[in-house]
Amino acid sequence: VGYLTQEPSVFDGTIRENLEYGMDQSPTENKINQSIEHIISLAKCERIYDLPHWLDTEIGERGVRLSWGQKQRLAIAKIMLKNPDIILLDEPTSALDSANEQAVTEALNNLFKGKTVIIIAHRLQTVKHADDIIYIADGQVIERGTHDELLALWWEYYKMVELQSGF
Repeated sequence: VGYLTQEPSVFDGTIRENLEYGMDQSPTENKINQSIEHIISLAKCERIYDLPHWLDTEIGERGVRLSWGQKQRLAIAKIMLKNPDIILLDEPTSALDSANEQAVTEALNNLFKGKTVIIIAHRLQTVKHADDIIYIADGQVIERGTHDELLALWWEYYKMVELQSGF
């Protein structure tokens, strides 16, 4: 099981140490490096290569030397490297600006392939492509279906989409 919250789970150390944490260490170092490079692309972390020491850049306690979006994508990359069958996401895009939200959403969509994913979210961009969306209010299931099915109802989910996308 992989778990990602709105508070990205990173620790004081290098980007490489964060990524390798929890990885199966039995493969060769070359195989680990290939996996990391592939995951960096899938997790939309390419800006790591703009940092002074790339993967060996110290990120500080709780990742203070990274932006919020960089920390979130690094946390996504860590989950991808662990390759869990079940992923629980709790408000993974809530603290992000629009550009970072888009990048994180793309990274999450890469992570979801062939997985069981449970997402708790208020920002509907995060759940738009889900197979099954359950709209809960006051502890009760109000609506359930795909994005398109719920939009067609013109009910609570539709209202939330309008509020989040209308100007």
